[in-house]
Amino acid sequence: MRDSIQLRGISQSLIIWANGNNGNYPLPSQIDTADFTVAESGRAKDTTANIFSILIFNGNISPEICISPAESSPSIARDEDFEYSNPKAAASPMNALWDPAFSADFTSAKGGNFSYGHLQPSGTRGDPAALHAARVPAGRLSVWRDTFSTTEAIIANRGPEISAVAADYTPTLKNKSSNTFLTHGGRNSWEGNVAYNDGHVAFETTLKPLSPGGAAMSYTTASGPRLDTIFFDEPDDVNQSNIFLGIFITAGEKPGEFKGIWD
Repeated sequence: MRDSIQLRGISQSLIIWANGNNGNYPLPSQIDTADFTVAESGRAKDTTANIFSILIFNGNISPEICISPAESSPSIARDEDFEYSNPKAAASPMNALWDPAFSADFTSAKGGNFSYGHLQPSGTRGDPAALHAARVPAGRLSVWRDTFSTTEAIIANRGPEISAVAADYTPTLKNKSSNTFLTHGGRNSWEGNVAYNDGHVAFETTLKPLSPGGAAMSYTTASGPRLDTIFFDEPDDVNQSNIFLGIFITAGEKPGEFKGIWD
């Protein structure tokens, strides 16, 4: 129960942020335009750690709710030293817009401070001053916003790395002993809470693309729609907008510029 409450709180913080930012969820690249916070330029800033450090820095969420009460990894723990002003790790501490020392990289020596997998924010932002289609975000950025969709998963208990999905939607796992199975499921299966873009949270019991009430997420292939597996980036998606949740330690505009980490 507490885990679902935390996920609901994080998803609601995204919606609150969007209310003051033209409907968009936080993108560090849109905020740190003068490079006062981190040295990376442009869309390379849009990593998991930077996104959620922004929400903490602005008081939208706390470091506590970034750690699942069911967390099974010893490499993921609460950030006890988050700096809300003049963070020392920033390029210009007095002008910083978040604390760059907040980490999501549980593969590093320092470890990570974030339990959950979120939508990869790849794609183009769109230009509000442009005409017609150029105004509209494309790729996954069309979902990284307050669409209020009941079928768009936006953040969840992180899942295992999936290498392929069969025609019947059965996933092939890269690690059949994934740590993520210990969160809520059995030792050989994933179960977890998933927050959707309308703000509701559902407890899902399968990696196959099923959602509450019979509704299903889908994406577009060259031959028509297919159901969407939320922890897999389907290579046949012509719009590159399928739901793909993970923890990302590098970022960019294109999906290939993101590096996900898995356990």
